[in-house]
Amino acid sequence: EGRVALERLNEEMGLGFDDFDLDYYTDVFKNKLGRNPTDVECFDMGQSNSEHSRHWFFGGTMIHDGTPRPHTLFRMVKDTLTQPNNSVIAFHDNSSSIRGYKAVALHPTDPGRACEFATEEREYHPILTAET
Repeated sequence: EGRVALERLNEEMGLGFDDFDLDYYTDVFKNKLGRNPTDVECFDMGQSNSEHSRHWFFGGTMIHDGTPRPHTLFRMVKDTLTQPNNSVIAFHDNSSSIRGYKAVALHPTDPGRACEFATEEREYHPILTAET
């Protein structure tokens, strides 16, 4: 069935394929591999091409009203870090960490073994995660 079958799977399984994806995967499986994709392959392709995983989208040339912009979306966001800031970790595996505070917390006295716990003051940096 080719593309029609892939469109049906896309709708039934919520794979999130757009027209480009449907054309591309139809060509790969029908014309190049000569077989139907498995359910696992369909789910994998849906995940791999989800907006969450399309970091290349944020690194692409941005065109606004027909005019290419000098910076990508990723560059514009990351440029905010060139100023003195409160960031400890920035843009690492969809997470960042901001400078935190000292807090008293419970910790094992001998990690990795059965042991007592004691309080200890440590500096904690909150981690912020953003799923795109």
